[in-house]
Amino acid sequence: MKKNAITLTPGTTIIAHGDGDGTIAAAICRLAGANGRLITTQPFGLAKLADLTGPAVVVDIAVDNKSPQATLDWASRNAAHITLWFDHHTGSEPLAEILGERFVYDPTAPSCPTLMAENGFGVPVAWVEAANACDRPTDYAQTALSTRYNSAFTVALVALQNGDRNAVETVQAAFIEELVTGELSPLVSKLEGDYPVLEATTLAAIERIEKFYYPEFGSVEVDGQGSVDMTSLLIGGYKKYPTVIVPTISADNEKVIVVGTNKKDLNLVKIFNLGSGNPSRILLTGNEASLDYVKMCFGFM
Repeated sequence: MKKNAITLTPGTTIIAHGDGDGTIAAAICRLAGANGRLITTQPFGLAKLADLTGPAVVVDIAVDNKSPQATLDWASRNAAHITLWFDHHTGSEPLAEILGERFVYDPTAPSCPTLMAENGFGVPVAWVEAANACDRPTDYAQTALSTRYNSAFTVALVALQNGDRNAVETVQAAFIEELVTGELSPLVSKLEGDYPVLEATTLAAIERIEKFYYPEFGSVEVDGQGSVDMTSLLIGGYKKYPTVIVPTISADNEKVIVVGTNKKDLNLVKIFNLGSGNPSRILLTGNEASLDYVKMCFGFM
């Protein structure tokens, strides 16, 4: 790893992907001197950000594959303020035409921190190993650091699903502060400690999934959205049934039904006549949060 040859201007804004890979990349920017605002987002959210008014560094943000021009337009409008942009996701090549040498890109890099370490930033080896494990879990063994972040982040995501809008950003900021200062965050420690119970209840719910009307459909009722990791529940459920229906309770104590599928030819937004949304995962509320309504939309009755 190269020694830290790059320093960032105090006050520099950090725009980072919010997963473990991106959060560690943001901590590297803090270590290099950027102490401005921290913005964590997804590629599709970048174009929704306000235009920059001062220096900024962008890490681990790819060109939005569903709306690439929106990303390129945002980058063009803000190019004068973007000090550096590091990314390792396939498809981001057009950013080089806008940013030139300020865009550092290698789609073969297993993580953004690896790419940053190879191009002038000082990065602890443990951070690189954790970032690689977070971004490529099938290729790199989990480390104590990656496990700590992933556990806390998963609990925060569930809290977000259950109505706590600040849960994810709070744990991201706490983890970054922990990395930079070397002092363990009580918040991250608490959430990491909460994870085993969440994991156990989620695995138990996956085991309880039963056939729902037709063999390709399964269903399981859970106590509340916050009692399980809904994403893991659906992914685990898909191994048994391609479409999974989960009646549960919202943060406002109202009946809701989550429907998810891994079938590419099944568009849940169209099937349930919704105006927009993720075609592979929807949330039904109000009068539509009933299994009879689900059966009707799927043509079971």
